[in-house]
Amino acid sequence: MGKHTPKTASAPSKRRAVLVHLLILLAVSLVVRLVYLQQISSNPFFHYTIVDAQTYDEMAVRIAAGQEPVPVPFFQPPLYPYFLGLLYALFGRDLYLVRLVQMAMGAANVWLLYLLGGRLFDRRVGMAAALAFSLYGTMLFYEGEILAPVLVVFLNLLLALAVIAALEKPSLPRALACGVLLGLSALAMSVVLPLALVIPLYAWRQWRKKTGRPGPWRRLALASVFAAGLLLVIAPVTWRNWRIGREFVPISTNAGINFYLSNGKDYERKVAIRPGYEWDELLNEPIRLGIHKAGGQSAYFMNKALGLIAADPAGYTRLLLRKLNLLANGNEIMRDQDIYPFRQYSPLLSLLVWKKGLAFPFGLLLPLALLGMALALRRRVPGVGLPLVFVLVHAAVLLAFFVTSRYRLNVLPFLALFAAYGTLGLWDVLRQRRWLQAILPLAGLSALLLFCNWRVGPMSRDFSVDSYYNLATKLLKEGDTERAKGWLLKASELDPLNPEVNGNLGVIYEQEKQAQEAKKCYLRILERYPDDVQAHLHLADLCLRLGELEKAGQHYEQVLRVEPENESALRGAQFARGLGRQRDAAARFPLVRGILEQLGAKPDDPALLNDLGAAYVTIGYPDMAIEPLRLVIAAKRFLPSAHNNLGIALLQLGDREGAKREFLAALALDANDANARRNLVIVQQLEKENHAPRQ
Repeated sequence: MGKHTPKTASAPSKRRAVLVHLLILLAVSLVVRLVYLQQISSNPFFHYTIVDAQTYDEMAVRIAAGQEPVPVPFFQPPLYPYFLGLLYALFGRDLYLVRLVQMAMGAANVWLLYLLGGRLFDRRVGMAAALAFSLYGTMLFYEGEILAPVLVVFLNLLLALAVIAALEKPSLPRALACGVLLGLSALAMSVVLPLALVIPLYAWRQWRKKTGRPGPWRRLALASVFAAGLLLVIAPVTWRNWRIGREFVPISTNAGINFYLSNGKDYERKVAIRPGYEWDELLNEPIRLGIHKAGGQSAYFMNKALGLIAADPAGYTRLLLRKLNLLANGNEIMRDQDIYPFRQYSPLLSLLVWKKGLAFPFGLLLPLALLGMALALRRRVPGVGLPLVFVLVHAAVLLAFFVTSRYRLNVLPFLALFAAYGTLGLWDVLRQRRWLQAILPLAGLSALLLFCNWRVGPMSRDFSVDSYYNLATKLLKEGDTERAKGWLLKASELDPLNPEVNGNLGVIYEQEKQAQEAKKCYLRILERYPDDVQAHLHLADLCLRLGELEKAGQHYEQVLRVEPENESALRGAQFARGLGRQRDAAARFPLVRGILEQLGAKPDDPALLNDLGAAYVTIGYPDMAIEPLRLVIAAKRFLPSAHNNLGIALLQLGDREGAKREFLAALALDANDANARRNLVIVQQLEKENHAPRQ
């Protein structure tokens, strides 16, 4: 395959060509993005944020209000929430406007990629890569989400251009700019941090090849300024984390748990965990062990993951190969939301993202990019090292953690450059009818296409269960119970035992007075989590209302087995026992039954409550007498008999001091109350007997 040599052109013609390319790229990228934004605005999630987007949104609202975004060290890199916060502060919280700004940034990325391609290869490659990038459906989708990829790509492209400029004409300001841009990119997504070491090493190697290269001391100064620029950006975040949490957290604390989720035999199960029961249980694991600082919790999960790797190195090797396969596979692996269901809301997205044998676009892009890498390395293209460094560093980090469509976008611009270079190189060979030279590249491309599109899976029309659940919770907060219930029922079809979904459905059914349907929901939770406290409490309360006192007591006891100090269960169990004894008393004693029937019509009648208390005392249920008698006294109805009856109940329960106090209260209201006076004498005689000397 021969090397393409572009024709020389005068400076004015070059400027005209660049201007024409700029206009074409801006027109294509902006039109595509505006059309997509208009189409996707009909999807049910457009006005709501969920999972990571919700976290960023909530942080941004507080930032715009001048508040601390979170009261602990940052869990995720903070630059994107501050970017959102700036937009909110300037224009208010307008998610449509945020998407519009991100679309404009996406168009700027197209232009930056064109410039990068021209610097590393030539304008033809830059134009082809930029056009492909402007129509890349996955990037388009994430530009329309309240997520960081568009900002990360923007900063990485600026960083790559800055590194090229620093390599061509080394200077301290250019080295500083590289460090600052790398720091900003790290604050948007920390996976770029290995470049802090790789870029100086790459620059050192490149300068060794140049005539008139900077000397050792000059190179050391450049590297130092580069490091200073990086620290200048990151240090304020590190200081803020120290001030808030009194621990050293350079950027964020999510590395540990992400590394744990990404390693071990149960990789697929762990990376599928979403916020909810299982996620909360996982996050609380180090807290139960007494580790309360965020940095310490991150270290706990990091060490736990390293222990898993050390215990099974062969299994870890197999997992890395599995991740490598996922990284190369054309399927768009979801993290927060699955991209494929959004196709039904955007005809444009359905043209740009699909799976029909070929998983378009990544299943085509990566084979072409690998072909372009091989061709560029074979031809020893001078600038090939830099995009290759970006790709390899990001790929290594993804393999260390987990592979998703969203995180794969970090290397997309560089893959687009290689894909354009490979496509144009192969086209030149075919156009010139050099068939023999085309055999090997075509064979390699065919094998790569087969490998990258092997078992890519179907395209789902349904969103994930947690997407439906999160949307429903947003609607519930707005008071739109009917729509929320519809999405929860949809989620329940996909995962009938999902605890979060059934918990919310149960509450809705309770509000609708459908007790049996609510019970079914809570029982489904217990099928998956038999010790779930909230499900047992809901079931206990429902059973109380349905008169199923024994079952209510069983659910309360189950809660107390898990949480012995649970106040709701303690009160509920006591109340259930009381109702059970009340039912028993009513069945055994007509007097009690008659009073209870009258109280059904007049539940606050003091005289009836007093009679009930007296009846309980008479039949030997003094503990049951306490509550109705205290209600009478609390109503401030001056019934001496209520105090007297309460005194008798307390005396039967062994509380002589309390009994004495009530008998005195009865006499204070009616000094001639013979019953109260007689009972007071009994208490006093008992006290004398207790204090009498014994032989």
